[in-house]
Amino acid sequence: MKNLLAIETSTPVCSVALQTGDGRTKEKRIEGRGVHSEYTVQFIEDLLQRADLNVDDLDAVLFSNGPGSYTGLRIGAALIKGLLFGKDVPLYIYPTLISFACGQLTESSNNRIIHSVIDARRNHLYYQQIKGSSAEATEASALELEQITQKISNGDIVIGTGWDRLEYSEREAVRWIGLEGVSAVSLIYAWNHPKMKRFYKQAEVETFEPEYLTMAQINNSPIKG
Repeated sequence: MKNLLAIETSTPVCSVALQTGDGRTKEKRIEGRGVHSEYTVQFIEDLLQRADLNVDDLDAVLFSNGPGSYTGLRIGAALIKGLLFGKDVPLYIYPTLISFACGQLTESSNNRIIHSVIDARRNHLYYQQIKGSSAEATEASALELEQITQKISNGDIVIGTGWDRLEYSEREAVRWIGLEGVSAVSLIYAWNHPKMKRFYKQAEVETFEPEYLTMAQINNSPIKG
């Protein structure tokens, strides 16, 4: 197993997870407004210290690359650029909406359809659909609430932020997961999952930019990346 540091700052959740060479994974996590600037560095330092590791001991850093909160992603990206400056540690970025689904790919949900959403203001959510059994994913896009509701069926999973704005007639027939399902551990699941790992892309530490939420994107056109 590899030493992997995973960072999730795309929502009001600040989550850092560390997988060590023995296969164990530890996470430090907090929810709230403005928590990323205060806690992300602290969580990284705490996890590395407890595992008796330095940044140079890492095999890779994994980052949830958006779409998501401008402030959270900006803080996460700036931190990574400082953390890895001059280091020979590769950075891999992962689509945030797909990472939400990765945490739900258990044996019992392998045949379920997962709808990942992020609140995109106005009457829209950022949306991506993932099929659990095949790990096929649609293209991420900003869709109106009604459009997303029409894609949901009984037995599906909906996860992310803004899902409570969806009006679905048989709510009890769908599994709804909010911020409690957002975690950097999902990035580690994705790395170790034979089908989900293919969505990772290696990025240049000095030049990469996350996929921020912008009002210009809310026109039903696909998100780049």
